[in-house]
Formats: sequence, structure tokens, C-alpha cells
Amino acid sequence: MPGVAFSRGERVALYTIEREDTEFLQRGRNHPVVRGPLGLADPTNATQVEETIEEWFETDEGVGLLACLESDDEDSDPEDSDADPTPIGVVTAKDIHLTRPEVAYWLFPDYHGEGYATEALSLLLDHVFDTHDARGVEARVFSHNDASQALLDRLGFTREGELRENRFVEGEYRDEYVYGLLREEWVEERRADER
Repeated sequence: MPGVAFSRGERVALYTIEREDTEFLQRGRNHPVVRGPLGLADPTNATQVEETIEEWFETDEGVGLLACLESDDEDSDPEDSDADPTPIGVVTAKDIHLTRPEVAYWLFPDYHGEGYATEALSLLLDHVFDTHDARGVEARVFSHNDASQALLDRLGFTREGELRENRFVEGEYRDEYVYGLLREEWVEERRADER
């Protein structure tokens, strides 16, 4: 069960990651469709996930949140703690104290292509730029991950570099693209959306 709601969009809400989310995170890190684009090759057990929670999410070094869908019950109040959200993935910003934190994200395949990742990452970017002194953010994506590249393009990121044959992933050396988004680009994008 996710922690408390941190931020809400139209269809997606971001919840704090708690130790009780270990099983969900373990399923994601071991899922064949999820682990490849994350560059994870080896199986991850519950102890390793708990260590990740401790190192990444229980410190001030980053922000990690569960992307969740709210209850389908039309009569339920999203502020009601009894309404059970459905976790569908994770969004993170690592090294939040740097001038360009790195954002990352994943969703289970059943939720791909519905715009949920766009909304979840948008909520995270709003948080990063509204509350942290980040000049910009960066994201890394493998060259064969067309969907993730399209997501970053949609959100206004610019491909800034290419690390050739940077990682051995899914049986091949893969290029890794570095994308960047500056604070003023995100703020300008939000203003345009509000018009």
C-alpha cells in the first residue's frame, strides 16, 4: 500500500514510497519489459530493494514517488485515506541538490501508451522546479527505447548527447542518449499549456 498522496494530477497521483512497497518495487525491477530499459540485468531480491529504498528514498539526496491511479469508485473522495490507489510505476529525481538532477521513470507495461507516464513525470518536474534550486534536469535513455525518447520529446526535453556503446543491455552494447530540460523551458511550457 502506497504511503500518502504527495501530488495529484487529473488521472495520476504521486505517493510516497514506503517499506511496504518493497514487493511492488521488486516486481517492477524484475519484470522483463521494465528491467531492460532500466539497464538492470540481474535478479533483485527483497533485501536489495529494501537497501535501494534506504539509499535512494529515505535520504535527502533524491525524490522517489509511486505513480498511482486513484480508485475507480466515482463516489470515493481522493483525499479519503480509505480509497486504495493502484500503483503503476515510479518517478524519481536523483541528486536533487545538484544543479541538474537526473530524473528516471518506469511503468508496468499494462499502463503504457495511456499518457500516465507523461502526467506522472510532469508532476515530478513541477515539484523539482517549484521547490528545488535546479537549473535543469537530465534523463538518460537507451537508443532502442523509442517510447521513452518520445515521452521526453513530448515534455520539451532536448537530446544533448550520446554515450556510444555505454552499457551492455539485453545482449548488446547500447548507446545511451542524454536529454536535458532547463527550468525556463519547463516554466514556458507550463505557461503555454495554461493559455
